[in-house]
Amino acid sequence: MLVFRKIFSLSIFILIGLNCCAQVSYFAKESISDDKLELLKKTTTLFTLQYKDYAELEKFDEAIKKSWTITPYKIIKPQELASYNTLENYSFFYFDAYSEKIDETSKANIVYVLKLATPSKKPKEKEEFALATVTLFADAYTNLQVNTMDEQSGSKKAKKSRLLNDLFNASIFHNWSPGFLAGYLKQINDGLTSEKNRSLEFEFYNKVRLPQLATQTLYVPEYIKQSFNTIRKEGAVSNYDATKIQEPYTYKLKFSTYDELDSLILAKSTPVKYVIYTQRGSDKIISIYDSRDNQIIYQKFSPNTLNFEMNDLSSIQKLIKTIK
Repeated sequence: MLVFRKIFSLSIFILIGLNCCAQVSYFAKESISDDKLELLKKTTTLFTLQYKDYAELEKFDEAIKKSWTITPYKIIKPQELASYNTLENYSFFYFDAYSEKIDETSKANIVYVLKLATPSKKPKEKEEFALATVTLFADAYTNLQVNTMDEQSGSKKAKKSRLLNDLFNASIFHNWSPGFLAGYLKQINDGLTSEKNRSLEFEFYNKVRLPQLATQTLYVPEYIKQSFNTIRKEGAVSNYDATKIQEPYTYKLKFSTYDELDSLILAKSTPVKYVIYTQRGSDKIISIYDSRDNQIIYQKFSPNTLNFEMNDLSSIQKLIKTIK
């Protein structure tokens, strides 16, 4: 349990001020001083993964190398964090989670966090800053564990250690793979040096690239197919007018496995456009990435709605037609 105590010491400073409504959130120049950015650039970024991910270490390394240029990096195992004592020389990516209450409803936030540690004005202490997060679509058990932490037995530290143990060993993250990570890291890598933060209800579409889907294939991960909603969640409603018939998505569509999509995303010769669906409680985030340069070309945030619906694809097609 030593490794998770070490991670716990990092995670108690979790994400103050960084809203996770966007699927990939970051602080930019409007919130980060030039000094902090320079400090980050002087670090080596340590990437930790779930233990099962190390079986695909080469793919994860390829994904990081493709998108992460702001610092040197190293992939380590979670238990190795304890050996990096001079924290000011390093920045960290690791899994974390916390629950927040919105209108009396608990909402689990499961995230992949970038944190920077710098020397504090107080002797022998460090200041730690969360610079970016990736919101993960976790399995139901993980969400339950996060939302019920206050009701569980044991000290706060013991409960957090158990949670971190689950995140690194047992949790299922539907929107997580080497290929997907390449897209997430591109947003953070470029975003940290941009002018504006990305946080609350970020929505966007690229007027040039999105219409290309009228003639190109949109790749959809298999997990989205399994997430099509047939039962309403408590308090959640559809964000579409039920009295109006939505036009079906008639452009090219292909459901693909993780392995198939990873191969396409990481290949340099065959750029593809692909969907990522993230569910955070009853909030839904639909994103489309272009693997040509791992840029996001569409994102829509829908609070308190159903799971992924065919209407989400229909609305994308409708938007494309208005741009064309």
